[in-house]
Amino acid sequence: MENFSVILVEPIYGGNIGSVARVMMNFGFKNLVMVNPPLTGIVAMKFAAHAKEIVQNAKIFKSFDEMAGNFDLLIGTSAKIAGDKNFIRTPISSAKIGNAVNVSGRIGIVFGREDCGLPDKEIEKCDILVTILTCKNYESLNLSHSVAVILYEIVREKNLRQKNFKKMKLADNLERDIMLEKFTELVSVFALGDFRTLLITKTFKIVTGRAFISGRECNTLTGVFRRSYELIEKLKQKKV
Repeated sequence: MENFSVILVEPIYGGNIGSVARVMMNFGFKNLVMVNPPLTGIVAMKFAAHAKEIVQNAKIFKSFDEMAGNFDLLIGTSAKIAGDKNFIRTPISSAKIGNAVNVSGRIGIVFGREDCGLPDKEIEKCDILVTILTCKNYESLNLSHSVAVILYEIVREKNLRQKNFKKMKLADNLERDIMLEKFTELVSVFALGDFRTLLITKTFKIVTGRAFISGRECNTLTGVFRRSYELIEKLKQKKV
């Protein structure tokens, strides 16, 4: 699980940090990343038990944006979900996150603050949103429990796929950015207006993120979008 990182965004309690490290060690994950964590090193180390090294080696970033640039795929997590009216908070279930096992690249699983989770502006920067299905009467899980469920699903899927699947190379940030640029360029041809164009491109980004698109697939789509745009522009010039 070397290509996976558990990312804690502004965690509040040192005990939760230590408990997360312990869960990570249980499932074979080593890379802990924290965004603007508190100064609770002693408490975190106490709760980490035999996973102290994970806390000691954690990478620290000052902001979400600084952290996000270090990953090819960001998987956000949230108990606050919505229907089709808010596509940013339309998630996949935790059971489907195992698909990430079949891709290479730097994958970060993002967990929000204990009291308020991840806001829309941070979820929007994630490629996929995942939720854990719980009882509606009390939907929010403890941070370390949430991490345990997600990591379990990844490890379970890894064990099922280990003998039967080859890893595909995940599209990196540059490949996805170019694909999105060419898609946006194509959509702009239809003069739908800035708001609708932005909505369509955001939806496309979310859909392709859920699909764990490979580099080859990404480049193929980029070629289709580029060629389509060029053909449309040529037809426009002929009419003139």
